[in-house]
Amino acid sequence: MSQTSHRTLLIESMTRLRTHVPFDAMAQADLQALVQSSELVYLAPHQVLISPQDGPPGACWIVREGALAQHDEAGSLRSVWGEGDALPVGALLAGRPVSAPVVAQRDTFCWRVPVERFHDLVGRSEPLRRFCQARLASLSQASREALQSEVSRRVVQERLMERPVIELIRRPPVQVEAEASLASVFQVMEAQKVGSVIVGPATGIFTRQDVIGRVVLPGLSLQTPVSQVMSSPLITIDSQASVAQAMFLLAEHGIRHLALTDHVGLRGVVTERDLFALQRQGLTRLSTGIRTAQSLPELAESARGIRDWAGTLVAQGVQPAFMTGLISRLNDQLTRRLIVLRAQAFGLPMDQACWLALGSEGREEQTIATDQDNALILPDGLAGHSMQDWLGLARAVNEDLDACGFPLCKGGVMAGNAPWCLEQSHWMALFSQWITQAHPSDLLNASIFFDFRSLAGDATLARDLRARVAEQARNTPRFLKLMSDNALRNGPPRGLAASALGSWLPGAQDDVLDLKLHGTMPLVDGARLLALAHGVQDTGTEARLKALAAAGVIALDEQIDWSAAFDFFQTLRLRSQHPEGPSGHALPANCVRMGDLSAIEQRGLRESWRQMRRMQQRLALDFPG
Repeated sequence: MSQTSHRTLLIESMTRLRTHVPFDAMAQADLQALVQSSELVYLAPHQVLISPQDGPPGACWIVREGALAQHDEAGSLRSVWGEGDALPVGALLAGRPVSAPVVAQRDTFCWRVPVERFHDLVGRSEPLRRFCQARLASLSQASREALQSEVSRRVVQERLMERPVIELIRRPPVQVEAEASLASVFQVMEAQKVGSVIVGPATGIFTRQDVIGRVVLPGLSLQTPVSQVMSSPLITIDSQASVAQAMFLLAEHGIRHLALTDHVGLRGVVTERDLFALQRQGLTRLSTGIRTAQSLPELAESARGIRDWAGTLVAQGVQPAFMTGLISRLNDQLTRRLIVLRAQAFGLPMDQACWLALGSEGREEQTIATDQDNALILPDGLAGHSMQDWLGLARAVNEDLDACGFPLCKGGVMAGNAPWCLEQSHWMALFSQWITQAHPSDLLNASIFFDFRSLAGDATLARDLRARVAEQARNTPRFLKLMSDNALRNGPPRGLAASALGSWLPGAQDDVLDLKLHGTMPLVDGARLLALAHGVQDTGTEARLKALAAAGVIALDEQIDWSAAFDFFQTLRLRSQHPEGPSGHALPANCVRMGDLSAIEQRGLRESWRQMRRMQQRLALDFPG
C-alpha cells in the first residue's frame, strides 16, 4: 500500500474512532499510537475471534464494522458488540480467558491491538484508563453478558414491534444514478448527511459501511461508477409491514439497511439503528402511560413496565445512581397519579396535605425490588375533614401501591396507619421527642423518617418540618452520638472474607451476603448522620456526600471513594434483584452468594468495605463517647 493510502487509512480510522467513547476523549498522540499499532482484521460470518481455549486474550479488538456475539451452551445470546465496541476488556484486565467463544455474526472488520500495547495505552491515557476502571467498578463482563440475553429478547416491547415500519421514516430516500462516480456519490452523502443512497430507481444500495471493504482496501478510483460497488439486488419490505417483520428481514439477510416500498414506489430506508433506537422510547412511553392512566389496572401495568425497563437498564450496565434516580422518579409519578385518582374519589383537598416519601424512596434510591415507606402530613384542623376520611384515603393509596407491586411495609410505616398520619404540629412534636429522648425505637424511626421528602400535595408542610427538625438535630449532641453508635453497628460481615487482608476465608464461597445490611445501609447511615450534624438538607446519599464535600466537612477524595463504594453495592443489589442474575430468585432480594461473584467483583467488594470502614472511623472520631 502506498504511503498516501496508508495515511488516508490512518486518518479515516482515527476519525471513525473519535465518534466513540472513550476514543473521543483520548489525546491525539495516544489515539494515533493506538491506530498505528493496530491491524485491520477481517472475519467472515460465523468465524470465531477468540474462545476460552485460547487462554488469556493476546489482543484487544475494536469493532470497525459488523457485529460479534457470544452465546451460551444452550445457544442463547449472551452479548453483542457493534461498531466502536472494544472487547474483551474484562478478560484483558483480569488476565483470564473469555467465558464463551466470540463469533462474527456477519462480515466484520476489527482493529486488533496487541495486549502489550493495550496495557501500555491504558497506563498512559487517562480517558482510556477511566473507561476501563469504570467497567471494572461496575458489573463484571460475565454478569453483564448473562443479563443481556434477557435484554435481547425484550429490547422492543410487543406493542412497539407491531407498529408499521413506515412510522420510523424521517426523510425521503436519497437516490443516485447507477453511472454516478464514487466521488459524486460521496459528495451527495456528505451534503445530505445520510449513511446510504439508493442506486438507480431501486437497483441496489451503497452505504458508508461499504467504503473500507469495497473502495479503500481494493484501491478503487473515485471515478468508479457506484454500480460496481453497490449491494444488489435491493432488499425491500412493504412500508406497512411491522417493525418485527423488518427486524426479522434484517437478521435473515445480515444487512443493516432496508428499503420500504408500496404501490407508489420507494418510500424510504430504515436502518438497524432506527429499529433498535425504539428501546430509548421506553422512558417517554412509561411516563405518558402513567400521566394519562385513569384506573388502577392501567397503573399496575405501568408499574410492571417500570420494573421491566429497570431490568433492561441493569443489563445494559447503566450507572446505579442514574438508574435508581430514574426508577424513583417514575415511581413518584405513579404514586402521585394514584393519589390524585383516590383524592378525587374521596373528595379530599390533597393540595392542603402533604404525602411524604420515606426511606429509599425519600432518598430517590429505589431499586427494582422495593416496598413502600410513606406518611401523611395533614394541616392543623384537618382542612374541615375528619381524620378517618384522611386515613381512608391513605389506606386506599397503600392498597393500590401494593396492587402495583410495592408490598406493604412489614414494619407498618405507611400513611394508612394512624401513627403516621398526623397534623403538622403533631409531627413537629413527634420528631422533637425522637431527638430529645432517643430510645432504640426512636433511632430506628430516625433512620427511616429523617430521609423524608415531599411527594404530593403542599410541599411547604414538609419544608417547614425539615427546617425545624434539621436545626434541633444539629444542636442535640446526645442524639447525634446515639445515631453514630447505631451507624457503627453494621459493617463488613465478620464471618466472610478477611476484607482488609484482601483474601477470602476457606469455605466463604457458599456464604450469603446481604448487600443492604452489610453494603449500602452503613454508608446511608453515615451520610445521613454527617448531613444532620452539619445542616445539610439533601436526602440522597450521594447528594449528601457532595454537599458535605462542598462545605469542606469531608475531603473530596472521601466523597469520591465513599460514593464509589455506595455505587458498587447498589450495582450488586440491582444485579441480585434481576430475574436473570446469577442467583435468580433462589435468594432473598439484596442477597448474593459469594461464589457467584467474579474475581473482579470480589476485589471491588473488598475495596468498598475498606471505604466503609474509613467512613466509620471518621464517625467514631467525630462523635466520641
